[in-house]
Amino acid sequence: MLDKLIDKFIDSRDFNKKTNRDKLIRLTGIMGLFINLLLFSMKILIGIFSNSISIISDSLNNLSDCLTSVVTIYGSKLSEKPADDNHPFGHGRSEYIATFVVGLFITLVGFQLFKSSIEGIISPKVITSSWISTIILIFSILLKFYMYSYNIKTAKMADSALNKGVATDSINDVMATSFVLISVLIFRYLKVNIDGYVGLMISILVIKSGIEIFLEMGNVLIGRQISEDKLKKLEKIVLQGKYVKGVHNIQVHEYGKGQLSGSCHVEVPANIDVYSMHKIINDIEQQVQEETDIYLNIHMDPSYLLNKDHFKKVEDESAFDEIDLE
Repeated sequence: MLDKLIDKFIDSRDFNKKTNRDKLIRLTGIMGLFINLLLFSMKILIGIFSNSISIISDSLNNLSDCLTSVVTIYGSKLSEKPADDNHPFGHGRSEYIATFVVGLFITLVGFQLFKSSIEGIISPKVITSSWISTIILIFSILLKFYMYSYNIKTAKMADSALNKGVATDSINDVMATSFVLISVLIFRYLKVNIDGYVGLMISILVIKSGIEIFLEMGNVLIGRQISEDKLKKLEKIVLQGKYVKGVHNIQVHEYGKGQLSGSCHVEVPANIDVYSMHKIINDIEQQVQEETDIYLNIHMDPSYLLNKDHFKKVEDESAFDEIDLE
């Protein structure tokens, strides 16, 4: 189904192109919104009529997933906005903020489920079981597994942390609803009420996944270093530049998927004309951008003298005063 929708609503499958990537993320968000609204509507009715805390808790989890889908849609739309005077690096981090909010929603719902489950354990209620509730729970498990599959597929195609978070939430929902189904079947055939305990397990699972997403995106928003492999690749490219003796003070900032901006200092000759060195630096910056997707701004540190036969390290800055630039 996802493939058919992609072909219908997205120009091409080149998801390195930002517009296509954002459309794909919004498309999965809209799909998730409709699926979760359907599941919430069915489960809340069954939960109320069967007097089951675990089913009601599961329905509220689906309601929070509706909010997650709305955040996904809005976040991807906002991240699509171009740079402006107030946001010179664009709005790409909106996707990370949206994912952060998703993690917050999931965590808050988890704590609410935890509270309801404790109350259910202290004061258990009689559950009314039916085949309709069993069928709907099985249907819910299948739908949530489908949500997991298309979100994890999208996360890989678009390299989307947002969809990865939704996929994690979906597979947690599969396990949570499976626990609810087990509790319903146990009560039907064994007359043992474990409803509150199942709700408690669900709440812990939900809280755990929410906190993990919350912390990961918080780390991104605060500003984490790029991967070690990408950092080494950047250093290698810079050091291959003509006359570049060393590189330090590397700083790279992420402003959304594929929007990396950074700076570094390079050690260059003090007695080479500025125009020639500037051209070399431009070539290095261009190569870094092509091979790592990092828009790099290089600061030149004149730190040694370039002689005909060897490099002479400058120990005393006053030596620069004696350099003949002609």
